[in-house]
Amino acid sequence: MNVYVSCDMEGATGVVGFDQVEPGSAGYSFGRAMQRHDLLAVVHAALEAGATRILVNDAHWNMNNLDPTGLPTSVELCSGSQKVLSMVEGADECQVAFFVCYHAMAGTEKAVTDHTMSRIVHDVRLNGRRVGETGINAAVCGFLGVPVALVTGDQAVCLEAESLLGEALVTCAVKEGRSASAARLLPPERTASLLREATCRAMERALSGKAPLFSLQSPYRMELEFSRSSQCDAACIVPGSRRFSGRGLMAENEDMLELYRWFRSAVNLAESA
Repeated sequence: MNVYVSCDMEGATGVVGFDQVEPGSAGYSFGRAMQRHDLLAVVHAALEAGATRILVNDAHWNMNNLDPTGLPTSVELCSGSQKVLSMVEGADECQVAFFVCYHAMAGTEKAVTDHTMSRIVHDVRLNGRRVGETGINAAVCGFLGVPVALVTGDQAVCLEAESLLGEALVTCAVKEGRSASAARLLPPERTASLLREATCRAMERALSGKAPLFSLQSPYRMELEFSRSSQCDAACIVPGSRRFSGRGLMAENEDMLELYRWFRSAVNLAESA
């Protein structure tokens, strides 16, 4: 079985703030080390549980955080930007997806570094349901026919993912958020064990065909709300956009991949404001 891993950083063991995940910041080397720590626990367990090939997509920030040195020979790394499908680039090449080191959606209480793609995004709704990166990426994977078997990160993102994908999903909480920049942490030795155990259960469900597929009914509709009206001013020139408020844009498409590209384009333009 080919396994796809979308690997973010904010949800990694020990990470509690943006200063640990932003390139150039004092804590960035720690964030990179913990991202790699969690990823290695997952990929080694997946290979032991029956994965034949693993494609890891570095899905954080500029997407070249992970060092390929020392990765198992059955693991390939998709690194760098720009990627058409961003956090889920290459998912269509695999039979199951794992979301590792993920974080909760913008506005989530007691969630470490909560945001949705960008800190300028206030809210996202997909077919009427509030979603974060987990939901958006799971919807793209679902459109491609790829189920999501595992989500790891803080307790908040695990609860978010379970409410979205159901009890067939395996989650692994490596920390419990106390605020957006504080958490109760587990030691890396303990989280490595938890991640390995969760990955084995996720592989069992994937191999038995029980991993959940997040399949939405088309047409796909996304409502995107920014923090400021000026950001919406900049983003509304993206083709297909309809403005529904001072800070809000929406778009609709029969193709989830096209809607995802619209979302990424709108956010990128809004950041320029």
